[in-house]
Parts: sequence; structure tokens; C-alpha cells
Amino acid sequence: MMLGLHSKTWSASRRACGYGALFWGTAYVFLGGAAQAADPQDAALKKNNVSAQATPDEQKASAEHKSYTTEPDTPSSVENLVVQGERHKNATTDGTGSYVVKGVSMNKMLLRLNEIPQSVSVLSRQQMKDQNLNTVDDALKQVPGVNVNLYGDGTAGITSRGYSMAPQFDGVPSTGGLQMAQQFDIAIYDRLEVLRGPNGTFQGSSSPGGSVNFVRKRPLENFKAEGEFSGGSWNNLHAAADVTGPLLASKRVTGRLVLAGSDRDYFYDKAHDRRWTAYAVVDVHITSNTTLSMNATGQKNDTTRFMGLPRAANGSDLNLSRNSFVGADWGYTTSPMYELGGELEHRFENGWRARLTGRHRVTDTSLHYTYLNSLAKSAKTGNFVVANSSVNEVYNGADVYVTGPIRVLGRKNEVLIGGNYDSYLETDGGASINSSKDSSLGGLNIFNPVISSSIQPAITTMYREPIQQAGIYGSTRIELLKSLHLLMGGRISFYEYKYKNISKGTPYVVSTKNNGVPTPYLGLVWNIIPTVSAYVSFTDTFTPQSAYGPSGRLKPDLGQQLEGGLKGDFFHHNLNVSLTGYRVIERNKAIVDEDGSMNCGLTGTGVCYRAAGKVRSQGAEAEVVGRILPGWDINASYTYNDNVILKDSTPTLEGKAYAANSPKHLFKLWTHYRFADPEQTKNVWSVGAGVTAQSSTFGTTRTVTQGTYVVANAQVGYQLNPKLNIIVNVNNLSNTKYYQRLGNLYYYNYYGEPGNFMATVRSVF
Repeated sequence: MMLGLHSKTWSASRRACGYGALFWGTAYVFLGGAAQAADPQDAALKKNNVSAQATPDEQKASAEHKSYTTEPDTPSSVENLVVQGERHKNATTDGTGSYVVKGVSMNKMLLRLNEIPQSVSVLSRQQMKDQNLNTVDDALKQVPGVNVNLYGDGTAGITSRGYSMAPQFDGVPSTGGLQMAQQFDIAIYDRLEVLRGPNGTFQGSSSPGGSVNFVRKRPLENFKAEGEFSGGSWNNLHAAADVTGPLLASKRVTGRLVLAGSDRDYFYDKAHDRRWTAYAVVDVHITSNTTLSMNATGQKNDTTRFMGLPRAANGSDLNLSRNSFVGADWGYTTSPMYELGGELEHRFENGWRARLTGRHRVTDTSLHYTYLNSLAKSAKTGNFVVANSSVNEVYNGADVYVTGPIRVLGRKNEVLIGGNYDSYLETDGGASINSSKDSSLGGLNIFNPVISSSIQPAITTMYREPIQQAGIYGSTRIELLKSLHLLMGGRISFYEYKYKNISKGTPYVVSTKNNGVPTPYLGLVWNIIPTVSAYVSFTDTFTPQSAYGPSGRLKPDLGQQLEGGLKGDFFHHNLNVSLTGYRVIERNKAIVDEDGSMNCGLTGTGVCYRAAGKVRSQGAEAEVVGRILPGWDINASYTYNDNVILKDSTPTLEGKAYAANSPKHLFKLWTHYRFADPEQTKNVWSVGAGVTAQSSTFGTTRTVTQGTYVVANAQVGYQLNPKLNIIVNVNNLSNTKYYQRLGNLYYYNYYGEPGNFMATVRSVF
């Protein structure tokens, strides 16, 4: 079991001291400055959670917040103290100390989970802390039914129910930005809201896999500061500082600053990752009912590009050492990106809300790397390809809606109407060279190939590919009876993709254009008893595809989903339970060509796909999340997915599963217990444990397979005092050897991490 640091201990210690000093020094500057800027009386709260100098409007807002929450006056953990003084009702999880949420914001109406007739899970800030989750990939691995398939350069493919998932950022849908895309440090997010299944109403054109809504942290009205530093196996270092509070004594302007950074090696040789993230947000409370929010985020990374391990000619495992690295050690990916965002919200006196949100993100990616395209197993030699790629991406998005109650015949109904716009511009080019063009790339030792970094094929052709989509959506929640609600809605979508060869100056070619595509939605929720509801829903899905085959871009796929289930809400909203069944039918689904060819797309360096005639995904999901007993939190789920090709141009594939790296059975468990009464905040021990188990899977080539595996994790925590926590996480307790992702015969096969540890010191002020 590999629980010690890897090597380079002296350099790791120096880096630990350097990064620790830098972040704690930064935290001290901001903490000290903010503490001096804030009025000393702001920290003294009255019993009803209103500051000593609160205005009448603030007192009203605080009273509204108190009536909305169901948490006891005594916080269950030190983090729970920071929720006092929040201005408005929301679904914020930061500071609640809970795994459950008050509401979900991705449906715009702020409904509770048991009021939504679809499968929705929320990963809270508290669970992120308990499990010491620092990346989006690690966080999504904890969400029921979600598969995370890494690509060896800090990016991943995210799937659910056999389909890819799409992103939203504070409720604004985005074309791209999730699949094979760099992500910001998880420290900037309050929660991840995940809807499994089609989300055509709010996402627009998207896959039936569902949506991930990344909800950023917002400023608090009272001063809070938090800093943490982590160190673990393979020189894995991470640090973060988070400062928030009022910028004016009146609390009309509040702000928040989050700084995070990581510097790490990997369990496999020659690979390294370093990244820095900075996030700042300011809320201006123009009136007690109107808030303007502005945010900016930036990140820089430098990551080794590792294309994974090969397999035998028959697809079997070569049983290589887990620290094996295949390819040149100079391969890299850099993806600096920044994002600007803004939001204006107004709350009317009659319960209506109006919100306008916008975002602008730019990512500039450069890649230079090598990968295998043939292998002589006995000699451990092979032929390599050197690839060079440049991708500039510009994302622009806006979402506006109004929602509120309407009473008809004494019944309370809710109405939502809105629209959004999403623009994605990609300027890209790529080139590659293989052994047939450069003999020095042939017959090389796969573990230590002598390949000069000067072999960098020139990019001679660049393409400009804009995608624009817009839509008008609406939804209504009708109270048929006190215990029976009908949800009706849908969207009209407009989509266009075109491209041009900017190197040759040719005009745009409109490749895909769809106008006025409807995606209706219908759901029914019946409260059998106050704490248990049954639901059924139907929705359409419309997905223009970015995948290319040898003859060009694939046509859009169309589908429908039928879903039903039960949801329970127990222990005063502290425990949520759900049981779901679903069935999805889709046509023209893109499936990776099994020969592993990478000569498709406009640049001729992309993975090749083909369209299946008709596919089906069906299954069941069960989830339990929340607090079972005082101090005992749990998040457990089981998902069953049966995806199959019903009709295909290749008849031999009919009846087979189509989704690579998508297990039929998937079980996830995390549980955490705190050995103290809620009011005790000194000398408190806590323990946590987790298990992930999944059935057999296959890769992008069907002959590449692996069987069932189970991975267990554990955690021990010690709260020294209200301001200081020490946590040690141990992952893969049994040192299980498994593949976290499967590819083809030559690349995209990645072992899971061996046994390792991470120790964290966290301080709250």
C-alpha cells in the first residue's frame, strides 16, 4: 500500500513551505484588512440574527431568511455559524454544515427536490470539505449515476445514463465547457446541481445525459475568512484562501475573494500539474429588493499531457506497473482562461422575481504531445505520433427570466417565462506526424522513447467555427389539488453551426441550422403524504452533434425520455430519499469508431465517430442523502443502467451496449460522523468512510474490458477549537489495481490511483 510520499521529498518540502507561506501570508493580509474595514459591532448579532446596526430593510430580510430555514438555532458545526445574516432566500449550501439543500436553482423556481419530477442531486459545500474534494472531476465522481472519464491532461468526459452531460454556469447554459475542458478549482463553487436525463427546457440543445449547474460562492453580509493547506502522496500540494464580508458599514456592498492553487506530481512517472485560480465577486444591494452582482475568475495551468497505456492486440491487460508512462516526457497542455460575469435580480413585493445573468469566458489551449499508434508487445517497442494543436474558445451567454405566483380559483400556481442566448466561437487548428513521414518515430522503446521536442508539426490550416443558439422557454406549476401539482413547459430552440477556413480566406459554410425546434416537457407530482411524493415526467431532447465521421459532421439526434419515481423528505428536511426509473429512446447517437482512428474533424486530428440508427437507455436509481442522526451525514446511491443499440448500419452491433466506460451497476457511498454534541467545538473527533463499486465496462474499443472493482476510502478529523480543523483522508485503502478509464489498443487507458493520503489543515475566522 503506497501511503508515503513518492520521491523528491526535499523538493516537496520546499514547495510545501513556499506555497504554504504564500497562501497563509495572502490570507493574513486579506483577513487583517477586512477585519479592520468591518465595523466591530458587525460581528455581534442579536438573538434573531440581525446585526446590531441593521436597517429596517435588513431586519425584514433577515426575518424572511429565518422563516425560510429549518435549521436549529445552535449550529451543528463551526461552518454553520456563517449562515447568519444572509439577506435573501436562496439555495446556498456554504456554511449550512449540511449535505441537503433548501432548494434547487437550476429550475429557476427554487423548488425543493421533492417538488421536481426529475432526478436531481446536489453536491454541497459541506460534503466537498468532508471529503477534501479540490477538483471538479473528483467532486462529480461523488454524484449518483455520473461517470468521470479522465483524459490525462486535467480534463475529463462526463456522462450519465450512457450520454454526455452539458454545463450551466449560475444557470446560464453553455455549448461546451464541460467535456474535455479545463475546470476552475472547486474552491470557488458553493455547490454542484446535477440533473440526470434531458434538460431541454433550460439547457436548450443538449444530450439526454443531463446538466451540471456550477453555482459560484456569493458574498456574505458578515465577515468570514477561511484558509486551508493540504499535502499528500506524490508531492500533492493544494492551498486555498476564502475571504468574504461587507465592504461598507451599511452592508449595501459585500465582496468575496477566493484564491486557490495546486502543485502536484502523479502516481505515474514524468507527469506534473500546476495551476492557480483567482475568483472575486462583489454584490451591490441597490435596494432591499434589487441586487447587482459582478464576478471575475482567472486560472492558469501547466499540465503534462499523458495519453495513457496500451493494451494487448486482443484487448487484454498488459499488467504494466501503475507508475508506467508511455510517450515523451515533454508533452504538455496549457489552457489559461478567464471569465467575467454579472447578474441583476429584482424581487417584487408580490413574490415575483426577475433575473438577468450573463457570462463571458475565454480559453486559449496549446497542446504538444505524443501517442502510440502501433505496438510490438514482446519487445515493448512501438511507433509514435507527434501531435500539435491550438484551440482558442470564446463563450458568451445570457439568461433572463421572470417567475412568480398566480392565484386562480383559490389555488396557488407558479409561472416562469424566459429566454437565453449562447454563443460559442472556436478557432482551432492541428497537425500530426507519424513514423511513415519521420522514421525517427518508429520502433522506439514505449517507456523511454527518444523523441525530440523540436518535432512539432506546423499548423498550416486554421478554422473558425461559431455556434449560436437561442431559445424561449416557459414553465408553469399548477396546483390541481393541495397534494397534486402539474408541471408543464417547454422550449423553442434556434441553432446554427458554421465554419470557415481562415487560412485560405474561404467564406463560411453553414453545416447545421435548426429553427423553431420544440422540446416539450410534462410532469406530475403527487404528495401521497406530506413527506412522500410520487412523480412522472416526459420530455423531448434535441442534440446537434459536434462529432465528426469520415464524411463530415454527424446529423442532430432526437429522443424522448419517460421517467417516474418516489421522493421522500424526512427529519424536518434533513434527509432526502429518492427512487427513480427511466427509459430514453434516441436516434442518430454518435458512437466512437472502434478502430481508434484520429483523423476526423476539420483539422484531421480528432476522434472519428459514426451515427447509430437507434439506441435505448433505461434503468433505475436510488439515492439517500442527508443527516440520519445528529452528527451523522450520509450520501449513498445505486444506479442501474442498461444501454443498448436497437438498430444500426452494422447489424452485428445490434443488441450490444453502446456507451463506453458506463457500468451497468454503480454504487457510491460516503458517510461521516462527528463524535460530539452540536454545540461542542473543541477537541472533537470525526470519522468518515466511502466506497465506490462498479460492474464491468468496456472502452472505446469493445475488446478492451475490465471486470468489477471496489475502492474504499476513509477519513479521520480532529477539531482542535472553533477555528482549527485537522483532517486526514486515505484513499484506496486496499490498494486495488483497476482502470479508472478504458480506451483503445494504444491509448486512453488509465489506472486508478494506488493507495494514498492527503492531510489538510483548515482554519476558519
